[in-house]
Amino acid sequence: MELENRVIIITGASRGLGKETALHLSRLGAHVVLVARSEGQLEDVQGEINAITGDSPLAVRCDISSEEDVARMAARINERYGQVDVLVNNAGFATYRMSENISNQEMQRHFEVNFFGAYYCIKALLPLIKQSEAGYILNIGSLFSQVSLAENSVYAATKFALAGFTEGLRREMKPFDIRVGLFLPGPMDTSFQDNREESALKAPNFVSLDPRKAAVALENMIRGNKKTVILPRWMMMLLKIRYLLG
Repeated sequence: MELENRVIIITGASRGLGKETALHLSRLGAHVVLVARSEGQLEDVQGEINAITGDSPLAVRCDISSEEDVARMAARINERYGQVDVLVNNAGFATYRMSENISNQEMQRHFEVNFFGAYYCIKALLPLIKQSEAGYILNIGSLFSQVSLAENSVYAATKFALAGFTEGLRREMKPFDIRVGLFLPGPMDTSFQDNREESALKAPNFVSLDPRKAAVALENMIRGNKKTVILPRWMMMLLKIRYLLG
């Protein structure tokens, strides 16, 4: 898929991987739509893209865990573009503690954002994706979509769910010629890492993934309509070894 003039929706676009992906794809000529909860941070990213391209992208303040917010977001995009070529479901968060120390409300919030948020976005935007001749849905998972360890069991559960949904959705979308991808990154050098307590699984700086490198990986996934990409691949092996050691 060529990226120039493609309409690409990015959730969680106000910082971290979402922001870097928005900046990177904008440089390549895509029409990115920024979606996030923080209006101030969205405006900052909007300004950075305007400085790069001379155009101000559409930015929509939206809590993806709210069906009403997502419906309003989809209506704004429909009014502006009438179709969507790519949806990047990037928004998410994590609390790294033993599951017995996570409240039921916190558990529910993890699923509302990390799983149901992606589901709501897909459901609301699918009619617009079907208008594209080359639709692509890209869900951002984690290495913990495949391996769960102590202190990340709740977060991993949401990413396991998203991975399973992605696999089934891929088959459901085949008759419509819509491709579905899953990106499984390791720990990333973003504010996401700051949510990890010192006693929890916190990756040392030298193994943390640069979000700009991850953004290039997402570009390549979109261009090639790729199904699954793990980055870095060697870290999955380390996690599995740690898992086997208990």
